[in-house]
Amino acid sequence: MTQIPIACTLSAADKSTRGDEWRRFRADNVAEVVRTDSTVRMRLKDGDDILLDAVDLARREKDCCAFFEFRLELLPDVVWLEIGAPADAAPILDSLAEPGTG
Repeated sequence: MTQIPIACTLSAADKSTRGDEWRRFRADNVAEVVRTDSTVRMRLKDGDDILLDAVDLARREKDCCAFFEFRLELLPDVVWLEIGAPADAAPILDSLAEPGTG
């Protein structure tokens, strides 16, 4: 199995902008966060726009940070956005799990 490097292709300014996007997304659209060893699970608030925003942000994040894995779990009464990463990226997942950071 090929290991994908823990690296981001965004410039420093773009990383800051993306971090701001994650902070806003979390503050506005996430009802609950669950951190495990290898994932951050975000329970999304209701709304089709929120789901579309989650997909858009996840796609753009995957484009610059190939080591991330994103999954949507669509249940009858809840939607979860799951973000997975290798153990070496634990600090990045921690930042996504903390309120007001990203």
